[in-house]
Amino acid sequence: MAEVCILMVPSLRSSMAKATSLIMEADYDTVFVNFPHNLQSIVLSYASERISFRDFVNMVKSERLIPEPVNMWLYLNQPILESLPLLQKRNARIFCYRDVDDFHLSMENASKIANLTLKVNVTGKVDVEEWIKTIRQAVNLSSVDLEAEFIGCKAEGKSICVTDLFGWKLVKRIKEFGHRVSVRCVEKLYYMKPVETLEILLERGKLTPQDAEQLIREHAKFVRDYVLSTENIDEAYFSWLGKRKILGQNAKA
Repeated sequence: MAEVCILMVPSLRSSMAKATSLIMEADYDTVFVNFPHNLQSIVLSYASERISFRDFVNMVKSERLIPEPVNMWLYLNQPILESLPLLQKRNARIFCYRDVDDFHLSMENASKIANLTLKVNVTGKVDVEEWIKTIRQAVNLSSVDLEAEFIGCKAEGKSICVTDLFGWKLVKRIKEFGHRVSVRCVEKLYYMKPVETLEILLERGKLTPQDAEQLIREHAKFVRDYVLSTENIDEAYFSWLGKRKILGQNAKA
């Protein structure tokens, strides 16, 4: 029986940096990274320093192992990537556990959401049904059981699995392998972005059309006013969060 920690990490580089620090501070026997299976061989080549980080990036791009935008993926995951050689030296077992097809579908859905967001910002109109259809495709991807089974079969000793905010969906299936499973978010306090709130409410069956339209408009505004005017998603998020806190303080006053 293994001890498996499901570590949920928001889609921010700063959050991935915190996750990486947590992993490096502990002595894990097995580390599951939130990368598709098709990266396994070059991840291990890089971790064992048979290829450089630059070689790794060039291979990912030239062989199209990650869908566009690759630079965004690299930006978010560079902290954990840079830690892999150190983990390898500690003899930690490293696995890429994401299903390749569903990983690519999730990236395609992200592109569809980006296009829908552009339409809202250009026209001011929201096609709620189209949004819900696209979001539902993202949250209902069928690979959870396959990924949980992979983790359940490979987990040994003290294990940690880096996931997104839906990582809790892996727990039940992994427990069926007799492992002890815990779940935590790397952020003690995390204010979800509008589209993340939309996804969670839809997943839980609590999304009304009115809430959907409001969250879609908030997401479009987040992209228009923050993402497009800053250098990266972290800067956009913290600028948005700071503005919300100021508004909240003013409301209380």
